[in-house]
Amino acid sequence: MPRPSNPTRRDFFQGGWQNFWNQIADAIDIKEPLAFLGLDRSYVRLRREAMATDFEVLYCNYEKMEVRKTAMKILDEIDRVESVLTLWKGESELVRVNRLAAREPVPVGPEIFDLIKLAQTIHAETNGAFDITSTPLSRCWGFFSRQGRVPSQDEIDAARRKTGMEFVELNEAGRTVFFHKEGIELTPASLGKGLALDYALHAARRLGLTTVLLNGGFSSVLASGAPQWRNAWQIDVRNPLDHQRPLARIQLRDQGFSSSGSELQKIEAGGKTYGHILDPRTGWPADAVLNVNVTAPTALHAEALSTAFYVMGVEKTLKYCENHPEIGVIILQKPDAQGRAEIITSNINPERVEVLLTSCQAHRATT
Repeated sequence: MPRPSNPTRRDFFQGGWQNFWNQIADAIDIKEPLAFLGLDRSYVRLRREAMATDFEVLYCNYEKMEVRKTAMKILDEIDRVESVLTLWKGESELVRVNRLAAREPVPVGPEIFDLIKLAQTIHAETNGAFDITSTPLSRCWGFFSRQGRVPSQDEIDAARRKTGMEFVELNEAGRTVFFHKEGIELTPASLGKGLALDYALHAARRLGLTTVLLNGGFSSVLASGAPQWRNAWQIDVRNPLDHQRPLARIQLRDQGFSSSGSELQKIEAGGKTYGHILDPRTGWPADAVLNVNVTAPTALHAEALSTAFYVMGVEKTLKYCENHPEIGVIILQKPDAQGRAEIITSNINPERVEVLLTSCQAHRATT
């Protein structure tokens, strides 16, 4: 067996510096600070505002230069999906459905059909805890216009009479939507970002980009493939009680992730706080837990379930996960009398998730 040759000065300058910086990067998992050296352990990030948040396309800098054009097309796809789903920017396809579907079946594109079809499935599986016909309730509470108020019980009851997934009919053959009751309105609020990310990933793969991380704000993420130096993409799970200390770090590969909580949209009245995530079965804000984080095969699925689990609470969520091993969850419970908020997990692979805290202190809350 030949003896390994000693490295020469030429060998060092050809590969030594690369190995030197890679060893440092391995030790501290450094990312963007090495971008100026042109090394592989850095990312390129493109950002654009859509759906009232910042969407990002993150890919590795070893990709070819033309990938930047691909990333722009991915962001264009997110814009396209927003134009289909928006309720606030002109006559979108969803606005047309809400206006006409109680009169006649309305033909729709695959985006709205996919959204409603999954919503019907999750509605049935969660016994009504998830319902995209809850627009009248959100409007009643003022969350629809971001001008929160506490309505009377009569107002809530009147709004609930205009809701119900059982009144929404899909026709597979004609790809149409029909409402069996006047006043039904669909909202994309709990699904829109997930749907946009799923369609953006389809566009990325059609364009040849298979290693990419897509996110819509900090609450919706979709990972495809993994960087060459890792087994998966790594993200931090936001802690609503302390934004400086994440709850956990999750490694995602070909998975969606979604986080649901009411820390950013809430109102205070009569000494009580009301969050924007409503239980469609009662018409009142859900308050069983503080925060729910879900991993699922798609971003759309993760977003739907994070909302449903927030409404359902711990016991029913864990029961659901028992029957769906492909769904992972991290739940932050409400603080107890001592201010400690316990963390509960299910179907979380310990090799893919590092839970950084066993509990949180409510008094650590930061803005």
